[in-house]
Amino acid sequence: MKTRIDNVIFDMDGTLTQLNLPFDKIREALNIKERYILESILKLRGKERQKKFEILKKFEIEAAKKSRLNSGALEVIEFLEKEGIKKGIVTRNCSESVQIFLERFGIEFDYVVSRESAPPKPSPLAMIRAIIDAKSTPDGSISVGDFKFDLLSGRLAGTRTVLLITERNKEMIREFIELADHAITDLRDLIKILKF
Repeated sequence: MKTRIDNVIFDMDGTLTQLNLPFDKIREALNIKERYILESILKLRGKERQKKFEILKKFEIEAAKKSRLNSGALEVIEFLEKEGIKKGIVTRNCSESVQIFLERFGIEFDYVVSRESAPPKPSPLAMIRAIIDAKSTPDGSISVGDFKFDLLSGRLAGTRTVLLITERNKEMIREFIELADHAITDLRDLIKILKF
């Protein structure tokens, strides 16, 4: 028998919000050629690392100011609140961008784990911190995201995983769909999963 889910861990960009980070512009501004921006910055040290993080933060803050909720986000949040299920965010973004997002939409979450709080996904440590913050367990938690780092982090932390398939990621999901316990195309589909 499966444990009742009492904690839902959401990714922010691309999951709760429509993905609007201009990755190519960010790479250009940072003079980074590699695919994964955050990992490239984390390899650096000292002032160069700090300077690149400041540039990245500006892009993340601007994106948060212009963010739009994904379809079904508010309905899922209302359902979780009604059912007494904890909800939180684990993001690779800076904490300031998360705060702007929360204020923009007047949404409250039980916890937020940003890259300043724990090693970023795909490390499981951010998910483990979320589980602890929610006073839950891996079996009682489910993580929802739109990219392989979300799914890998959830898997490594022992949660069930949900892949949100969107127009932005549908061409690449074959690379990581096997990491998902469930795949959905609308956040409202999460309600059906949680009711079982």
